[in-house]
Amino acid sequence: MPTILGIDLGTTNSSCAVYDGRDVVIIPNDRGSRTTPSVIAVTGAGEILVGESARNQALVNPRGTIKNAKRLMGSREGLPLGSRSLLPEEALSYVLRQLKEDAERYLATEVNEAVITVPAYFSEAQRRATRSAGKLAGLTVRRLLNEPTAAAIAWAWAYNNNLKNPDGENHTVLVYDLGGGTFDATVLAMRGNDSRVISTAGDNRLGGTDFDELLLKEALAFFEEALGRDSIAGDPVLIQQLSDLVERSKIELSSRDSVTLVLPFAGLKGQAHPSWTISRSYFEGLISAHIEKTLELSKQALSDGGLSIKAVDRLVLSGGSSRIPLVRRRLAELFGLEPEGRVNPEEIVAYGASVFAALSAGVGGDFKVQDAVSRSFGLEIDGDVFIPLISKNTPIPVQKSRIFTTVADDQSTVEIHVLQGESKRASENLSLGRFILSGIRPCKRGEPRINVEFSIDDDEILQVRARDLDSHLEQSVTIAVESEEPGSDRRRLRSLIDHLSSLLDVAQGDRTLEGELEETLASAEKLLLSLEHDPPGSPDHRNGAAEMELTLRA
Repeated sequence: MPTILGIDLGTTNSSCAVYDGRDVVIIPNDRGSRTTPSVIAVTGAGEILVGESARNQALVNPRGTIKNAKRLMGSREGLPLGSRSLLPEEALSYVLRQLKEDAERYLATEVNEAVITVPAYFSEAQRRATRSAGKLAGLTVRRLLNEPTAAAIAWAWAYNNNLKNPDGENHTVLVYDLGGGTFDATVLAMRGNDSRVISTAGDNRLGGTDFDELLLKEALAFFEEALGRDSIAGDPVLIQQLSDLVERSKIELSSRDSVTLVLPFAGLKGQAHPSWTISRSYFEGLISAHIEKTLELSKQALSDGGLSIKAVDRLVLSGGSSRIPLVRRRLAELFGLEPEGRVNPEEIVAYGASVFAALSAGVGGDFKVQDAVSRSFGLEIDGDVFIPLISKNTPIPVQKSRIFTTVADDQSTVEIHVLQGESKRASENLSLGRFILSGIRPCKRGEPRINVEFSIDDDEILQVRARDLDSHLEQSVTIAVESEEPGSDRRRLRSLIDHLSSLLDVAQGDRTLEGELEETLASAEKLLLSLEHDPPGSPDHRNGAAEMELTLRA
């Protein structure tokens, strides 16, 4: 049987695990650590570094280092890495490849498959980007598993004694997942070895990294008051050094009442090593608004599931930031519960992913998990109206359809604009893609019947099919990743043009290479010109396929 890894691809740290037939093993990296920093770097010689080696040199090479790439997953924004530019999924593929190599070294066998976890509130575009990262790393991604679901599986596995003696009782479990870059609150109904996601809420831009930034801002203000304006902010090496100190101090404040930050040799005579002492209470004051937001999202998840706070009888913590004393104190005050133990919060997601990987391969038991979609999926109709076909928290896999019609007489084409979100206004939701259904017979508006079908698989990957019920013409599409950052394609093209121009200078004298570079440069400039003249979404950019901005109505 092939080895299937369970991978927790985190914002700040990543880890992997495997079920060996008896228990779950957290796989150490080549340095013996059970987690690997989600950091990549390039040296002056062009060598790619991943993990601790990349993080350790960030102080002297900040412009050649990428951190927190997970926060940009699903966008097309290029991340600078020395003279190169990588998409977020390309950057994280290096982290996944490192985990794969560490696993192969530790297990002494080839590893080609994995279950990779994602935040429950990841969009469809972000999920596709994660799959792409796995493929680039040489992995077949058997399943994308929501991180809180993985944490719940890990807890259930440990609680039920490896599922051999399930207690058979009903439990309502809240998984509070506060990681380095994201937050999810997920409510599950569990009985023995059956688990069902009831609801989820979250924020893809809320986590320990935000706490670091708040503390860094305060530290920067203190040291620059002592050393002079821009004395640190204007020095990338010093700002990176202070960032590292801030992150370590935040972690120490979970077990100490105060901590002192020291910037060695940063000061003038008489103050060669300036320092700043911060108390836990001061830090808690800085982050309290963020923690309260996580509690509000937890209550929202319960409300969406039609449950009260009192309905929760098990509290499972996931993510390193869940160790912060303020988090545990506020959760105890709100729910009246102590968090479940048995699994390390930093390892619980990889642990659960490995259990799920084993179960999906028919090993280890008959634990059943039914997940739910984290966002609503639908399409745009006339008047900037969003019509959801699959509502948030619907169990998956799922398939739903609805009949639509045209908005103009003799309309021969319709544009299907697929969206994800909760707003009633289409323009306020995330655009996932567009496609055209043509060949509609000429008739009065409102007469054609167009059946639009949405289906979502276990990975929350969406497929859309549109069919004219009169002509039986049909178009179907697996929605491609669409940029969440308007203009990012043009920015990447400009960056490529600049890079090609610099290469031309270096290639002088080599006529063959010069010719190839000039041809590529001309093509890139022509494409950039067309994008700036006919931006994505314009009728010309869509080759005139849709003559109307909105072509459907319910």
